[in-house]
Amino acid sequence: MFIYTIKRFYFPVFMLIALLIFIAQRLSIDIPNLVNNYLNDLLCMPIVLKICQYTVRQIKGDQNLQIPIGIAFALTIVYALYFEWLLPKVNDRYTADVIDVCLYGIGFVFFLWVERSDEREHKE
Repeated sequence: MFIYTIKRFYFPVFMLIALLIFIAQRLSIDIPNLVNNYLNDLLCMPIVLKICQYTVRQIKGDQNLQIPIGIAFALTIVYALYFEWLLPKVNDRYTADVIDVCLYGIGFVFFLWVERSDEREHKE
């Protein structure tokens, strides 16, 4: 029951939190450094992967379809490389940060844990 509640509500909650952080940053509202610098990186992969999963489900017409773990992992690596390696080289606004890479990874693991919880429950 607990995992079902998380599965049902994490996406809109994460989107709302990310939006509020974005708005606060744009309005130059003072927010704690941890929140300002890291929270959206933690929320990124669950949001991106959920949108990808939703889109593929709509295209395929299969509401039980799961993004393969390898593809979700590859997308996480692409995000990490793009935002933490490439963009800092070409745009001063971005900084390379290994903590961000770890947060993308934690977000990836969270997504898998929540979205594949039904599979684990049926196997046990």
